[in-house]
Amino acid sequence: MLESWTHLINVIMISVYNIEVDNDTICRNLKRIQSQIFKLLPMAEEGQDYKKPLETIVLELLGMQKLFDDIDLLLSLICKLNGLMELNVEKEFLLYRRTIFECCGLIDKIIKTCF
Repeated sequence: MLESWTHLINVIMISVYNIEVDNDTICRNLKRIQSQIFKLLPMAEEGQDYKKPLETIVLELLGMQKLFDDIDLLLSLICKLNGLMELNVEKEFLLYRRTIFECCGLIDKIIKTCF
């Protein structure tokens, strides 16, 4: 099953951009995104603008979803992050915090399940 995922991912990348990307590169990219998501937590705690970086993360994940549309967990991740934009962090910080950790967990699950 894992070999078929590797082949499917490489076929998708080749057919869309005429390049080949290995699983390690995709995993490193997902870990980088996970780090960016985690950094949103102290930004909100310190009253910094967390919405612009959050929008950038969502945009990147939307692009990834187009390339890997068979990964259902990506849609869940995008939905959770999009929901964070609607929260009033000052009033709902605990929900914001919990959702950040859930998103980081989803990325770990995507890596373990798909790559």
